[in-house]
Amino acid sequence: MNGDKGLKELDGELLVNRVIRLLGGLVDEVVLVVGSQEQCEAYARVVDKSAKLVVDIFNDGSPLVGAITGFKRVRNEFAIITACDMPFISVEAVEMLFKGADGHNGATFLWPNGWIEPLFAVYRVEQSLKVALDLYEAGDLRIRRVLQRLPDVRMIPIGDLKAIDPELRSLFDADTEKALLEAEKILKKEKGYAAGNASR
Repeated sequence: MNGDKGLKELDGELLVNRVIRLLGGLVDEVVLVVGSQEQCEAYARVVDKSAKLVVDIFNDGSPLVGAITGFKRVRNEFAIITACDMPFISVEAVEMLFKGADGHNGATFLWPNGWIEPLFAVYRVEQSLKVALDLYEAGDLRIRRVLQRLPDVRMIPIGDLKAIDPELRSLFDADTEKALLEAEKILKKEKGYAAGNASR
């Protein structure tokens, strides 16, 4: 992707603002973590004012550092982590994660091969911050290790997500120019379908 992914447009809306809008009605606060002060200034000019902008507290530039920074700023017991280039997050998928995390230390989706989705997951903040800091101090910057090291994380079979999101659009990453074009095609198709239904 040429340039900052979050500042790319999809259907006339910045990707980052689309994610903020999709999540805004589901959570008490949105904390947007960026990698540098320069990036923070660029985002501050265009990002929805409902989001709290914060800069990574460490300079390593990894999702784990972003998670640590976010965990330190949020006020609630649980937090969902997503990327700014996930334009098709569904309400039902977010609700499934929060419901799955209830009574546990987190929840994420589990693939048959054992792979998990750490950038679309719910974390119990206090416990997750401790684990994330331990990993950082050990030089392990893999964010999935937080979920793997936390005791009692709910692993939701990916089939449960497919039941409400058959195309797994909630996990779609518009992280390349090609993927962004694909996202535009998906939106056009959805709009055409909606218009067709409305005219019947």
